[in-house]
Amino acid sequence: MHQIIVHAFVDQVAVVEVLFASQDKEKVRAKFQELQAKLPNDYLAIYDLPLDMDLDTLSHYPSAEISKEDFE
Repeated sequence: MHQIIVHAFVDQVAVVEVLFASQDKEKVRAKFQELQAKLPNDYLAIYDLPLDMDLDTLSHYPSAEISKEDFE
């Protein structure tokens, strides 16, 4: 199982990006803590990322909700 760190923020535009991926859970946690300190006002989340899986069939998958107002 891989884990990814997703980062979402709104500046001039809304951005959702994957910042880190690893199979090593300790590395993911350490990187997440580093990013939380660096980006305290942004959305950060760790997701389990199974391989060879249609992610939208899962009850929750890597995503961030962005409202229409975020694009105005």
